Amino acid sequence: MDHYMPEIFWHDRQGLLSVDVHWEVRDGNRYKIVTSSVQKEVRIWELEFEPSENSTPSPLSVSFIANLVFHNQAINQVKFSPSTEHNLLASGDCEGRITIWKQLDTPAPPPQDEMPPNKENWVRFKVLNHNSDVNALCWNPDGTQVASVSNDHTLAVHEALTGKRLISVGNFRSPSGVSWDPRGKYLVTMSSDRRMDLIDAVKGTRIKHFSTAPLPALTLPWSSGDVQLEEKPHKLFHDDQLFSFTRVLSFSPDGEFIAAPCAHLELGSTDVYGTYLFKRGDLGIKDAPFAFYPSSKPTFLVKFSPVYFSLLKKQENRLGLPYRLVWITLNKDAIYFYDSQHAHPIGVVDNIHFNSLTDATWSQDGKVLVISSLEGYCSFIKFTLTSWGEVVTEVVPMCSTPNLIEEKKTKKRRTTAVAAAEKEKEKEEEAVKTPSRKEPSTPKTPALTKFFKKNLSASTPEAPKSNGAKKRIQLDSTT
Repeated sequence: MDHYMPEIFWHDRQGLLSVDVHWEVRDGNRYKIVTSSVQKEVRIWELEFEPSENSTPSPLSVSFIANLVFHNQAINQVKFSPSTEHNLLASGDCEGRITIWKQLDTPAPPPQDEMPPNKENWVRFKVLNHNSDVNALCWNPDGTQVASVSNDHTLAVHEALTGKRLISVGNFRSPSGVSWDPRGKYLVTMSSDRRMDLIDAVKGTRIKHFSTAPLPALTLPWSSGDVQLEEKPHKLFHDDQLFSFTRVLSFSPDGEFIAAPCAHLELGSTDVYGTYLFKRGDLGIKDAPFAFYPSSKPTFLVKFSPVYFSLLKKQENRLGLPYRLVWITLNKDAIYFYDSQHAHPIGVVDNIHFNSLTDATWSQDGKVLVISSLEGYCSFIKFTLTSWGEVVTEVVPMCSTPNLIEEKKTKKRRTTAVAAAEKEKEKEEEAVKTPSRKEPSTPKTPALTKFFKKNLSASTPEAPKSNGAKKRIQLDSTT
């Protein structure tokens, strides 16, 4: 493991907020990175680790590639698209604006300021909008859709090539982290209200949230001595007093685990910090994390190496995978390295910057880790993969995705004739099962004329001719 910190003010002495590494590695030792800061500009660079037989570590050279100007506020996050077909880059700022940049094959125009000329021509391709600060971005596995979370309390998914908004999910409380399932099934977010939400990446529906969970009784090692975890429901995450405004959670490259930072357990007068791992196969049956990795300070970022390694012999296998995964966690001044076999860190790098760390990312080949800081410098840690173990190239997912949403059962449509026949049949069956009941007859009400006696002896008199005077007709009374 070799550490580099070139004395370069990447954004003119302004604090760095985000950094990312392009998916393509050129010639085995050339890496393209992008940085952003409070300076309102996006800058692209190229790193090259020059081969050298006499010196260890290998010399590192940094070249300026391009300066992208459009934003009017600090740029919180930048992400290269993983698409091999479209060369895209997304940047989100404090104004609520997301800019999709596209690299063209044509030469770049001359600069309009004192900056050196751009070596690559990156142009503004699409502009997407939130109503407040864009806190985090991520791309879907094929690099054609971008998900974003904002202080307008929403999660949005846009089609990068058209700018169309596909999904909008509201009622979050200041979401500050988002990650896309490598299998394309889920989106997962973290918010300052001590909550992690699982979202259907296709329909945009909330599936589940994690905030409080029953935890078993455990003894946790701590700097001040072992602390006892009681068997009862506990709040899982740190509140909005966390020093960092970002909460960068990640899926493992195989999709088997979700790693969530900002773990915080209040055990009496002791605050225990760390990182949780949630297992994919457990998402539908329990709320508790599968594993907990304590740390001395609050963590705010987790990133997995994209490389798989073979298991170490005669070692424990905590996560039960047939291969080893390696990941890092960040607190404000240290980087901790973990693997899937051990319950404790396997490495730590600290005190490499005077100011707080802000972001970190792996190269696609897993050989380089890039770290940014508020003091305006970037650090680079270069690895020899054999130091982690033997690289595994073929990986089979361990479990299938749990069915967390019950699909609606569609009723078959029946024709009118069939429906009428079935209804008639039901009536016949009902008639056989239940005999008809004869209601008692009710006597009819007699007519009013029954109470008048008819005079049979008298003939019906003829009606006299009317002379204008009224005559009185008298009826025979009955005794």
